[in-house]
Amino acid sequence: MNFKLILKALFTSLSLSCFASYSLKEMTLEEKVGQLLIVHFNGEKVNDDAKILVQDTKVGGIIYYNWSNGLHSPEQIQTLSAGLQKLTRANQNPIPLLIAADQEGGVVARLNNGFTKFPGNKALGETSDPNLAESAALAMGEELQAVGINMNLAPVVDVNSNPRNPVIGVRSFGDEAETVLSFGERALSGYRQAQMIATLKHFPGYGDVAVDPHEDLPIVRKSKEELERVELLPFAKLASSADAIMTAHILVPALDTENCSTLSEKTLNYLRETIGFKGVIVADSLVLEGVVKKCRTVDEAAIQALKAGCD
Repeated sequence: MNFKLILKALFTSLSLSCFASYSLKEMTLEEKVGQLLIVHFNGEKVNDDAKILVQDTKVGGIIYYNWSNGLHSPEQIQTLSAGLQKLTRANQNPIPLLIAADQEGGVVARLNNGFTKFPGNKALGETSDPNLAESAALAMGEELQAVGINMNLAPVVDVNSNPRNPVIGVRSFGDEAETVLSFGERALSGYRQAQMIATLKHFPGYGDVAVDPHEDLPIVRKSKEELERVELLPFAKLASSADAIMTAHILVPALDTENCSTLSEKTLNYLRETIGFKGVIVADSLVLEGVVKKCRTVDEAAIQALKAGCD
């Protein structure tokens, strides 16, 4: 459990002069477990549910959704973020929250009203100018920072090698690994300049699936050599520059014949040992059918993901 990595990723992205110093040795087991969790709550402003999560459960992060948090305007979001961080400052160990959103641009953008409408990855990829990915990520990161969001669940570096892909499609920079790599590299640079925690997703790659993981478990039956030439290439080349990598709920027999990637120690060991990733491994949503069908409950999915190596 890489608590130090989680905290380092956060502390390097924020100005923390207003927070007391902390020590892992001073943290209770409950606090350490709480720091593993990024959760949502229903409310457009700080409420009792948020207080329970931040002050009782001591969660490490909050993720924003339109359907749960409104996200009506920059002012509403900034007030919400400030209120949540104020809650954690009252804790014995006032570790600032990760506040995350899926702000990819294009079809996946949680922040819309009062925010720039950025092009999606496919549109950027078709320009053949990776510098535009850097400019977009920098501007997007600055907008997120302005409203108190310090972690973006982007960029997507899945290679959309299957034109009938039901989950990635226009969210990908393209159908060639080198294109995705070059644009993903510049996007990471933009987020880094904005001091935004960036998250490569979705390892080991949804690009060649025919099933949406929201509905069932996709399977990719490629050899390891084929995967390393396409799906795995962007992750292998960009891992050293990424703060976090998000897992995919996908079965890849070449890496593990039994467990989907989020729950696969073999697959996550490949990410750690073969690719050499030293950052934070984030599980994709544990309520998706692709993972819940096997585990039956979100609780069990979380336990198995942690045992496999997710942070």
